[in-house]
Amino acid sequence: MRSIATRRIFIAAFLVLTLLPSLQMATRWLPELDIDEQRTLAAPPSMAHPDRYLQQANSWFSDHFGLRALLIRLKATVDYRLFRVSDKVHVGRDGYLFYRSTLDVEKPAVDAYLGTHEAAVVEGVRRYAEALQQKGIGMVMVVNLLGDRFLPDKLPASVAERPPLRRIDSLLNKLKQVPNVTFIDSTAILHETERSRPIFHRTDFHWNDPAAYPVAKGVVDAMSRAEGLAGSAWTHPLSYETQSYSGGIARFMPLLRSPTEKSIFVTPSWQWPGGFTSVSGPAPYTDVSHVAPGSKGLLHPVLFVGDSFMDAWMRNGMAAYFEASYRLRWGEGLRLSAITSAIPSDARWVTVQFIEVQQAALQAFADKADVTRSIDLLQARAVR
Repeated sequence: MRSIATRRIFIAAFLVLTLLPSLQMATRWLPELDIDEQRTLAAPPSMAHPDRYLQQANSWFSDHFGLRALLIRLKATVDYRLFRVSDKVHVGRDGYLFYRSTLDVEKPAVDAYLGTHEAAVVEGVRRYAEALQQKGIGMVMVVNLLGDRFLPDKLPASVAERPPLRRIDSLLNKLKQVPNVTFIDSTAILHETERSRPIFHRTDFHWNDPAAYPVAKGVVDAMSRAEGLAGSAWTHPLSYETQSYSGGIARFMPLLRSPTEKSIFVTPSWQWPGGFTSVSGPAPYTDVSHVAPGSKGLLHPVLFVGDSFMDAWMRNGMAAYFEASYRLRWGEGLRLSAITSAIPSDARWVTVQFIEVQQAALQAFADKADVTRSIDLLQARAVR
């Protein structure tokens, strides 16, 4: 009798679990959780294309059945907590997380691209830097390697055992030798910095802000020397604190509760110059800053072209050391000619930063025809 009762309970529980999604879908009696899947969910089926109706209905149901988000989160949590795996994230040692798309797709793609385009990238940088110099504009370049290069001991074995992809190293070595380019070796700076403090978040793709501090300062130091200042325009010391944090990779995993860490963040220790203002836009810039006319001890205006790693420069007070600054952000299709058209008339510096998998930057300099258009734009520019 007990065995029969147990079987009935099991069957009843199975039926309830089977029917719950349909019941939830019909009644929505429980609030649904949200999941950022980085894609557009399937739309309801339409009779506009009868031959595809069943396929559309199946896709729509798969994306919208009741309790879907909860079930996805439950599965992802079990995978992560018990087996230390995730569909879209490499789970490393000591709580370090790495995007699968970055290590599995983007880095191999860049390595393959450089296999055929490295010389074109270097030549494009050389030609463009020379054209800038002829117009009295200095070029500074910073390329950021990602966390897996600095933390190989934190990678899961499945990634650590792969053959290394090192064409990016060859590119950086060549860029260091390009005339008229002030190349800031962020890799060397970060290797020195990691001797005293962490340089990357555990749950986020990015370097932490205190790691960006010496690189941003190195940029300002080099510009200060080039402008003949008695000392560096950069005057503020590094100040930082520890905070609880759950970064973008952690939030990207659809868990019931995202992993957290204790990470370090800068605290402001700089002084904004008199009359300093910073605004979003106008297009094509993401933000623009100015100071009061006649402010002393500042560097000449600069156009910054960078990605999300450059955001950490700004959180370190970078804009406080320029008479004016203008920012552009790398994105698909941003061409060098568009960057050139956006160089303000008062700019004396163009500072280019990009991470090692930023294909938009590599393609911008490898596009020979567009580099030529950019140089033509510079040559038509009046000399100030």
